[in-house]
Amino acid sequence: MAPTDLSTVEPPEACTQWVLTAQPQDAIVDHAITVNLTWWNDALRARELPGGPVTGRNTAGETVDLGRAIITRGDVFAIAAESSGSPTDTLRLLWHTLAWGAGGKVRQVLARMDAVARDRSAAALALRTAATLSRTDPRSAYDTLYPRGRTVIAHLGPSFFTKYLYFAGAGYADHPCLILDRRVAAALGHAGWNSLHPAGGWPAETYERYCALLARWGRNSGEVRPDLFERWLFDNGGAG
Repeated sequence: MAPTDLSTVEPPEACTQWVLTAQPQDAIVDHAITVNLTWWNDALRARELPGGPVTGRNTAGETVDLGRAIITRGDVFAIAAESSGSPTDTLRLLWHTLAWGAGGKVRQVLARMDAVARDRSAAALALRTAATLSRTDPRSAYDTLYPRGRTVIAHLGPSFFTKYLYFAGAGYADHPCLILDRRVAAALGHAGWNSLHPAGGWPAETYERYCALLARWGRNSGEVRPDLFERWLFDNGGAG
C-alpha cells in the first residue's frame, strides 16, 4: 500500500474539541498509572540491575518504593530532567518509563530486564544516545533503538521505546518525540492514515511522519501541545 498523504489527515472533530479544552496539567502531567512497586523492585534486585528503586506515590502522597502506588507522566518527566546521562540515571529513566507504560500488564517486562542485564553497558549507551537525539531528530532517535527494523534491546519494541523517547524530553511541550503504540496507531487508522500498520513494527520514517503530523495538528490548533493529541488517540484507540 502506498504511504498515505498525511497532508490530508486531520484530527477527528471530537479530538480537536477535547484538546482545545483539556488542561495539560490534568491530562498530561498528572496522567497516573497504578504500579506494583514491590514486584518491580524485587525483579530489579534479583538481576542486580542499576537504576532502582522504582518509586511512586501512595494514597497519602508520600514517595514510596513498596506496594501499590501511582506514577504520573510528571514523575517520569522529573526523572528525565534530573538525569546526568550516566548509565544508572539512564536505566532509572527506562525502568520508570516501563513501569508507567506497562501498569499492571508486566508479561514481557522480565524479558526486557533480562535483555538489559545481558549487556547493561551497551543498553545504557544506546538509550543515552537515543535520548540525546530525541530532542532534535525523532527519526535518528528511533533508528538508534530499532535499526533495520530490529530491536537493539530484545523485547523493547516501538510501543515501549517511543515512550522512552517521549519521556526523555522531560515534559517540554515542544519536544519532538511522541508515544506511538498500537492504540494510537489504531486511532490514526480510523482518522484516515490508511497505510499505518496497526500492529507495530513501524520503520523510522513512519515514526518521523507521525511526530510531524501531530506537531502540525498542534500548530494548526493554536499551538496546542502535540502530546495532547497522543493522549486522545490513545484513549480512543481501543484494545491494542
